[in-house]
Amino acid sequence: MTKKEVRKAANQSILNGKTKQETFEELKTTSHRSEKDLAKIIQTIPSLRARKKYKVLNIILIVLLSLTVLFKMMAGLPIIIENGIKWFPIVFLLPIINIWLLFGVITYRPHYHRMVAVFAILGLFQLFGNMVGEPFEPLIIIDFSIAAGLIGLGFYLNSKLFTNYLTVKERYQNNQGQTKLRDVIKFED
Repeated sequence: MTKKEVRKAANQSILNGKTKQETFEELKTTSHRSEKDLAKIIQTIPSLRARKKYKVLNIILIVLLSLTVLFKMMAGLPIIIENGIKWFPIVFLLPIINIWLLFGVITYRPHYHRMVAVFAILGLFQLFGNMVGEPFEPLIIIDFSIAAGLIGLGFYLNSKLFTNYLTVKERYQNNQGQTKLRDVIKFED
C-alpha cells in the first residue's frame, strides 16, 4: 500500500470508531510498511474521542480564522474602489493562506493547527513593525486578541489532537523458548 492508501485506510478505520491502537494492529499486517512508518501515519489522524473532546475549541479556532479571512477580504475593498471591478480577484487573493489554513483545520489535516499559530506569530511581528512610531489605536486590541487566540488554540489543539505514540520494550519467548525483548508501539489515546 502507498502512504496515501494507508492514511486513507487508517482514517476510515478511526472514523468507524476504532482506536488508534486497534487501527495500528489491523493495518500492521496488511500495509506492508514498517511499524514506525505506520505509527507515524496513524499519529497524524485525530481519534474520534479527541475530535469530540476538543470540538468546541476547534470551532472557536475556525471562527477566528474565518474572521481573519473576512478582515483580509475587507482590506481588499479599497483597492477595488480605487482601481475598478477588474481588481475584484484581489479580494480572494489577499486571504488565500488563511483560506488554505481554514480548510486544513476544518478537515483535521496534520500540522495545520500548528501552522495557524506560526502564521499568527508572523502576523504579530508585522503588526509590531507597523505600530512603531504610530499613535495607539484601540482597534489594535482586536488584532492582538485574535492573534492570541490563534496562537494559543493552534499550538494547544495540535498537541491534543495529534498525540504521540510510545515505543516500549516487551518481553516475549522466541521459538527456542528464550526470553527476549522487542519494541512494541503503543498509542496514548
